[in-house]
Amino acid sequence: TQMEPLGSVESVKAVSDVYSPVSGTVLEVNEELLDAPEKINNDPFGEGWIARIEPSDLEAELSNLMDVPKYRVYLTMPQSH
Repeated sequence: TQMEPLGSVESVKAVSDVYSPVSGTVLEVNEELLDAPEKINNDPFGEGWIARIEPSDLEAELSNLMDVPKYRVYLTMPQSH
């Protein structure tokens, strides 16, 4: 389900949930991240992918997502994230 936890990423300082950007069926999970979690930071659009999801209602949920410019603005806003 969109915005529900898909999994978590653990670091030395914290454990953070990873939220699903869309509702749908998980088709594949990147098992390589278990041995090389740094790929998430080093190559998030390449080898650092987390899961492949078959969206169930992509058109309806796209408006809930941010593109890169909107996300950059969001990160500069004074709020907790």
